[in-house]
Amino acid sequence: MARLRSWMAWVALAGVVGAVAVGPSIASAAGEDPIAERKANRKEVGELAKQIKATVDAGGPASAIVEPARKIVALEGPFDKLFPAGSDKGDTKALPAVWTDWKGFEDASHNLATQASALADAAAANKSPDDIKAAFAAMGKACGGCHNTYRAK
Repeated sequence: MARLRSWMAWVALAGVVGAVAVGPSIASAAGEDPIAERKANRKEVGELAKQIKATVDAGGPASAIVEPARKIVALEGPFDKLFPAGSDKGDTKALPAVWTDWKGFEDASHNLATQASALADAAAANKSPDDIKAAFAAMGKACGGCHNTYRAK
């Protein structure tokens, strides 16, 4: 019985070692197409923004805005990491300014996260419809500000 437990411990250890060794290759495989990843990220942000807009336009409950706004914040967190060197070539609308004005691009990305977070907070606090509309407008302005400078039409 002790021999069986010892063998099982070695098998478990081998599994952990194997997972650690394979993990980086799986992680790097997920990042093989940063252009596709950032397109998917922006598509999801766009869909969430449409969902929020529909709620705001319909005068829907503030509580329906919290989750999609928080998802935008979560999607924005890694967004600027999806622009590694060399990903300016291919089917992308990213302008060269992304790479030549990296600090400005990062600031614009973080501004969207800040504005989406402010919208989520306003909705969670059940602020007035006017306050929520203003927060949504600020989030939209942050989106547009980035697009106007860093994305081709």
